[in-house]
Amino acid sequence: MNSNDLDAITRRRFIQALAAAGALASTRPLDAAEPSVHDQAVALLKPGSEVVLILLYPGFTALDAIGPHYALSSMAGSTVRFIAATTDPVVSESGFAVTPHLSFDQCPQKPDLFLIPGGMAGTIAAMEDPALMAFVKKTAAASAMMGSICTGALILGAAGLLKGYKATSHWQTMELLPIVGAIPVKERVVIDRNLISCGGVTSGIDLGLELVRRYRGDLYAKGVQLLAEYEPKPPFPKGGNPATADPKIVELLNHMHAEYIGAWGEKLKKIVETSDTK
Repeated sequence: MNSNDLDAITRRRFIQALAAAGALASTRPLDAAEPSVHDQAVALLKPGSEVVLILLYPGFTALDAIGPHYALSSMAGSTVRFIAATTDPVVSESGFAVTPHLSFDQCPQKPDLFLIPGGMAGTIAAMEDPALMAFVKKTAAASAMMGSICTGALILGAAGLLKGYKATSHWQTMELLPIVGAIPVKERVVIDRNLISCGGVTSGIDLGLELVRRYRGDLYAKGVQLLAEYEPKPPFPKGGNPATADPKIVELLNHMHAEYIGAWGEKLKKIVETSDTK
């Protein structure tokens, strides 16, 4: 048994715990209308078959990809794979590398879900990579559902895939979404038809849990959330949203990232103009 198998077993063990607890504690009468915890756990043990792809590209934000991966790979029977141009390690924005499971030419034909993480300079470089953008267009079209975390929405937009969709992104790039025909929605997670998008970085965990809920139901998603002990209590409860954060911090971050925001906007405008002239 390899390390990936062991990780999968560890993350899915909460299901077995639910079943064991139900077997010991269930006192439901035979004619009761509500199923016991044991019955619900047994139902959850039936594995699914979701195929999920998470794109990697040089300079991606690590938690954008790893947060959703944690939640989605907790679904018994799911196949969650990192995919990149090759199977060589891909260096994240933080400087450490993640080894993809698959290369573009190994892509499954009909994924259930295709997710794109964000980044800073890496996102701009991704939009300038013809092979990567061609892969994004082809794979999103073949997938039952597509999604983005943080500025990954800009990559979907650059591929022409957000036109007419309600979507969200990192708070600093919300104003760029209309350039690619998207309708900005200031929510942490937004679902519109076959598109799911979320805000910056940590929002990817929320996106992952929302997808687990969609695929497996509330009880399963609650189990994954509890296993992860995901109940954030940051040192500054109102510091993670520009509407409630210290205005000085908002101004500082906008000043620091003005060059990136401008570059993203210019790149998206050029892509749209080029597309319109074809």
